[in-house]
Amino acid sequence: MSQNAYIFNQLCSLLPRDHFEYLVKKHNANYHVRSYTCWDHLMVMLWAQLTHRDSLRDIEAGLRAHGEKLYRLGMGKSVNKSTMSYANTNKEVAVFRELAQKMMELASRAAGVKNGELGKLAGVLELAGVFAVDSSTVNLDLKRFGWSVPQEGMGGIKLHTMYDVMREVPALCLVTGHEERDQTFMDDYPYMKGGLYVFDRAYVKTPSLKRIDDGGAYFIVRRKKGMEYRCLSNTGSECLPVYGDKRVEFTNRWARKGYPGQLRLVQYYSKERNEVMDFLTNNFQMSPMVVACAYKNRWSIELFFRWIKRHLIINRFYGTSANAVFTQVYVAITAYCLVAMAGAMYRFKGSAYELMSVLSVILFEKQDLSEIIRRYENHSEEKAQMPCWPTLFDTMDF
Repeated sequence: MSQNAYIFNQLCSLLPRDHFEYLVKKHNANYHVRSYTCWDHLMVMLWAQLTHRDSLRDIEAGLRAHGEKLYRLGMGKSVNKSTMSYANTNKEVAVFRELAQKMMELASRAAGVKNGELGKLAGVLELAGVFAVDSSTVNLDLKRFGWSVPQEGMGGIKLHTMYDVMREVPALCLVTGHEERDQTFMDDYPYMKGGLYVFDRAYVKTPSLKRIDDGGAYFIVRRKKGMEYRCLSNTGSECLPVYGDKRVEFTNRWARKGYPGQLRLVQYYSKERNEVMDFLTNNFQMSPMVVACAYKNRWSIELFFRWIKRHLIINRFYGTSANAVFTQVYVAITAYCLVAMAGAMYRFKGSAYELMSVLSVILFEKQDLSEIIRRYENHSEEKAQMPCWPTLFDTMDF
């Protein structure tokens, strides 16, 4: 990329500008807007995420220091706190939600398969992909966020996510109030034919599992305690770690009505948990160890939730309205996808956190981003090759 372009502009060039403008027109989101458009607001909120701004006042102060650069950065001529606050409350959140979804699609294409273990298994088993489905809650103070439905004395929002385990990027994210049950959105997820979907036991909803099966996709879900079933056959050896490999069917009337067919029950002993874990699946070709391995890799979605909560601003909000909160979360997901796409494009060998740390301090610099990444990686390699000097706490043999 050109050395005459700001790093922030080079990064934002990965955004689908034409698609964003289509979304703005679709939702008539710039109606009666003279200066601070949806695009301006997106640029400001992305900059705030990437530089870890704590509040609108912090954003205003940071941008004021670079006032002469704002127009070239696509943020308008000037940005003040009241303008950002009004935009947070009134800009159409659907624009940012649909942009985040588009960015997840682009990041998935750019990333390629990273999880080598599952990638090889998926190729052998001819799977279209491996996806983990879960949700994470962000608590809100009811005194400030009065619109949130109280549960156990707290308000909150819930981030329902389908995570592409093989590519290590989210495939779908939906923000709702925390009162919404996980099962409610099982029928809203797009299930790919030949894909494998891994759920926790909170997602045991037999009609939805039947819908996945009818669509030609596969699922792995932990069996709920108390779910009654009839064992039709057992090919397990009762030897650890695979305790059982059974063909079963539900005996409960309502469960059987939702899923009248047969299922496979894999009973796997987890040494870490010191317990036998029961997995239900509609795939009868996988080995029991592959079923357990696929479920174990569901942990990657938990790491994703931890990452965005720790390294992006979704625990502290720039506004108290539902519109402001939801918009901020969707912009955070867009920022995550931007970093993932940049890392894939420049073949960055480090972690997403390292790349974001580098970007956060050079966004307003005019340098070639690819050259900066190359120098950073060379420096990291040189540092790794440096001798480790003894310290006071080293144990040394004389």
